[in-house]
Amino acid sequence: EMEVRKAAPVRAGMAGGSADAAAVLLGLDAPYDARLSMSELCALGAALGADVPFALLGGTCRVQGKGDLLRPLPPCPDCRFVAVMPSVGVSTPAAFAAYDRVGSTIHPDGEAAEAAVRAGDLAALCAAMGNALEECSGAKETPHIKELLVQNGAKQALMTGSGAAVFGVFDDPERAEAARAALAKEYRQVYLASPDRGGARVLPPPKRRG
Repeated sequence: EMEVRKAAPVRAGMAGGSADAAAVLLGLDAPYDARLSMSELCALGAALGADVPFALLGGTCRVQGKGDLLRPLPPCPDCRFVAVMPSVGVSTPAAFAAYDRVGSTIHPDGEAAEAAVRAGDLAALCAAMGNALEECSGAKETPHIKELLVQNGAKQALMTGSGAAVFGVFDDPERAEAARAALAKEYRQVYLASPDRGGARVLPPPKRRG
């Protein structure tokens, strides 16, 4: 019997379901002493969802193909993220169907982004960022949230995944916290986060009191 407590917002484009699946795979591997390798776990994860292998491996990666081709990179340059979930979510299948119909004028530069990560250059990384799904997601609040994040000091602001959440990249922790507080006055779900160096992991059980 397993209970999953979901913390990431739904219909946000933040791979919350994939992260849950990755956690369950690891959670099953430990008590059954399956001792599956990361590549074996990722193969199982790929059958569940395109983002599950990355959620297992985590850290900073260049992800290609259908999410099954992962190239680990050095840690992301030091920064903070402020993620904002608007009042209405986005259906991932609907967003991709719209992309198939109309395409996008946004073409992120993956090579430049990888080079920026390897160089530890946050400004260059922000300049290379883009989200090809942003124009066809149907998320009406994206432009407004992006504008608010930039006004509050974000070096870059984009929709997350297929939407509808939007994130800003900050080079200063205090400015990021101030932005989180400012956006929280208008939106109920606002999150402050830092880059992580790993994926899903099993933590030791909490110590019992008394």
